[in-house]
This record gives sequence, C-alpha cells and structure tokens, in this order.
Amino acid sequence: MLMQTLCSIAPRRYRVYRMLSRIAPDRYEIYRVEGGLIFLNLHESAAMVQRAMGSYEPAKHALIRRHLRPGMTFIDVGANKGDFTLLAARLAGNSGKVISIEPEPENHSMLQRSIALNHYDNIRAMQLALSDSDGNASLRIGATSGAHTLSPEFSGSRAVEVPTRTLDGIVAEQRPASVDMIKIDVQGLELAVLRGAAETLRANPRIVVLLDLPKQNAKRSAIGEYLAQFGFTYFAESDERAPTRDLPAAAFEVAAIRLQS
Repeated sequence: MLMQTLCSIAPRRYRVYRMLSRIAPDRYEIYRVEGGLIFLNLHESAAMVQRAMGSYEPAKHALIRRHLRPGMTFIDVGANKGDFTLLAARLAGNSGKVISIEPEPENHSMLQRSIALNHYDNIRAMQLALSDSDGNASLRIGATSGAHTLSPEFSGSRAVEVPTRTLDGIVAEQRPASVDMIKIDVQGLELAVLRGAAETLRANPRIVVLLDLPKQNAKRSAIGEYLAQFGFTYFAESDERAPTRDLPAAAFEVAAIRLQS
C-alpha cells in the first residue's frame, strides 16, 4: 500500500523513479494502470516504477488510445509484464482480440496472472518468440525483464530455450478478421520479426506498427530498407504531427502508418 501511495503522489522525474525502485520491496504487488490491474515488482527497475506511475512511454500509450477501437485486433510482440496488452484489451473490448507474445517464463507467468486478475477474455497469451522462421532459439536473460533477447550479440547471465514462430503463421492460425495494430519491442531482433510478418503487413492496409528501434545504425538501416516496400509514413516517438517518408535516423521509437489519400 505504501508504494501505491508514493507512486500516486511522487513527481514524474527519472531520479524519483530510480529512488522509488531502490526502496521498493523485492516482490510483486498489484498496481492500477490504464488497462486495469497489473502485477509489478518495482524493485526490478525504474521502468517498472514508471509503469506503476502511469508515465511509461506516454506518447505510445496516447497513439494506441487514438487508433485502437472496439472490435479491432492488437498484437503485442514482446509483452513483458503486459501493460500494453491490458490497455489494448480494454480498448478493443469483448468484440476485439489481443494476441500477446512473451517468451520469458517469469514475464509470461505474471502476464497471465494480470490477465486473469482483470477477467479479460479477449487476450490470447502465447509463450514463444517471434522471428522469421519456426523453430527454437536461445533466449538470453538480461538484468531486467525488458532486456531479454534472442540477439547473439548479447551474452546475458544465462539462456533458456524457447520456441519461435513467424507472425504470419500466428495470424493464419488465430484468423482475426484484420490486424489493426502491432507493437514490437524485441531488443535487437526487430528485422527478423518484420520479415516473418510480410504477409500481415501487406494484407492489412490500415495497420499501425509501433516499433522500438535498435541502437545500431546498421540494424536501423536494414529495417528502413526492408520496410520501404510497404509504403509506410513514419512518426518519430509516436508524434503524429511530424511525418517522414524515411525511417527516422535518431528516434528510439517510431509509429509506421499508411496515410490514406
């Protein structure tokens, strides 16, 4: 209860997020976020405190609120503890569908607990990783729950074997009427996920893709070259007031949308 109270009244500053993370008990507790109730361990990182305070990636949350409507389908690739999954489930409603992808066992377990806590029946949570082929891969476990990755460039403290699927294969299996929005946050394997989603990107002209970009310039360039075929307009940091025809060179997050003429 103390941490919930502190998170509701504390200033929204990064130094405050770090301080609250350090003093928070090292256990999962229930917090209220936009999508409902969620299990979070604030001691893990400042990012978890931001989630509890409702200040994590606010521009991305706002764009989802603007575009996602009842009856739509949202795919959350790299769901972590599920804050975007829960928000999408509330916005899409009982007539909509959320496909939530999270390979790491603890993340997936807490995600499922939060889904059950909110009695959401429109979420399909899947414990696997997306890539450009079906198979198995080593998921390298990072220091925080948002740092796990399939990228071979990261060694990690340990690794767990996880199944991999393509997004196109998941969509064909789940058979939503359309795919309206995809959020991708996969710590360096974005291009592989996009390659495995080519048919989905082509078949859904109004799709909105929310993409966290890797830091490496070569990876960013490869993503831009690959996405050029789909005719997207890009919005750095989910700011729809500043469209660009090329993938922004310096942004950490982008929204990719096909503008209707």
